[in-house]
Amino acid sequence: MPGRSWEKISVPAWGWEREETRGLLRERDIAGLLRLAQTHGASQTRIAAATGMAQGRVSEILSGRRTVSSLRLIERIADGLDMPAPARVLLGLAPGEGTANATVSQTAEYFVPAARSGVPPVAEQARERLEVASIDQELVQLFEEQTQNLRLIDRKLGARYLLTQSQAHVQQMHELLHHSIPGTVRRGLARALAEAASLTGWQALDAGQTETSWRYYEIAKAAAMESEDPAVLAHVSAEQVYVLLDSDREREALKVLGTVQRGGRPLPVLLSSWLWAVEGEAHAALGQESAAQRAIERAFSVLPHQPNDPALPFLMLDQTHLLRWRGHCLARLGRAEAIEDLTQALEETAPLGLGRAEAGLRTDLALAYSVHGDLRQAGVHAERAAELSQRSGSVRQHSRVAHLLRPRTPSGGKQVE
Repeated sequence: MPGRSWEKISVPAWGWEREETRGLLRERDIAGLLRLAQTHGASQTRIAAATGMAQGRVSEILSGRRTVSSLRLIERIADGLDMPAPARVLLGLAPGEGTANATVSQTAEYFVPAARSGVPPVAEQARERLEVASIDQELVQLFEEQTQNLRLIDRKLGARYLLTQSQAHVQQMHELLHHSIPGTVRRGLARALAEAASLTGWQALDAGQTETSWRYYEIAKAAAMESEDPAVLAHVSAEQVYVLLDSDREREALKVLGTVQRGGRPLPVLLSSWLWAVEGEAHAALGQESAAQRAIERAFSVLPHQPNDPALPFLMLDQTHLLRWRGHCLARLGRAEAIEDLTQALEETAPLGLGRAEAGLRTDLALAYSVHGDLRQAGVHAERAAELSQRSGSVRQHSRVAHLLRPRTPSGGKQVE
């Protein structure tokens, strides 16, 4: 039955204390509260189990097709999310069954400052205990290694198998960061959090969860700023551009990239090459052929001869990757010359077993062959891309392939199979 302790969803204390979450509670935005649970690793299936709802109903609430007005159901949701007493009160509920008088008192103090509630500040300080996380460089390194392992598995299998695990990984570091002492180790933890949150944002985007992706990139940027590492900040800021590109906001994406490129502090050359390639893709999405080609050629020109920087484990970039990038841009621009670049990149990528990358390459090849008029080859690559996208669970790639495979309707109105 709902509310059993093993079914409850754990949202960290700071998650309930954020002003954004308080707004959701005041407005009884149940969909927003369920999305908060998803942000902290809960799947729709787990939310359903914790609240006693059918998964289909959870899906309808999240998509906005159903609202929640039943007080009994709201209470079940609060129980399933293990909502603390102050949050329950903001939601318009009692602090909770079996709540001790001390908890009620603490709930009141959550809304009334100590001086106005009659509680002396000294007594308040004496009752509270500051929890400080025990963090050292070895632990930070372990977190970084865990992120790298998730990154390598993601390249092989895709986000389908890893998103929940990555979200839990980010949550753990986020909580520790907010309870750690300022200094070098904290900055290192912030850097590790930025990298992990950026990876999770990319996985969420690949899974078709655009809003969730954006939120994780915001976490990544905040952590990167605290880390004081300009390279990490530039990377996570530029990678967030893909949320804009996938939302048809190409001009905003270019503005963000311009800000990153003009950051003022010198960046590693490998990162600069990657940034130029991203800019080329944004120009190609807008149909700006000359600007796209200039940016891609700039990426090739600054790519170091040994494109392996241990300080940038999040970047996997070499000549083959840039061939893929140039081929993608040319295909988006309707240029048949894309076929040569993409074919060469596919020959070098396919043996590596990187399903999502191969799906992207074959999707671009299908588009390029279509422009070239070779519909048979286009179909071969599109079908294989669809198979790979299905296997990796990449909603993002599957959407691109589905668009290519969709039967076209010419002016006469008859479907073209």
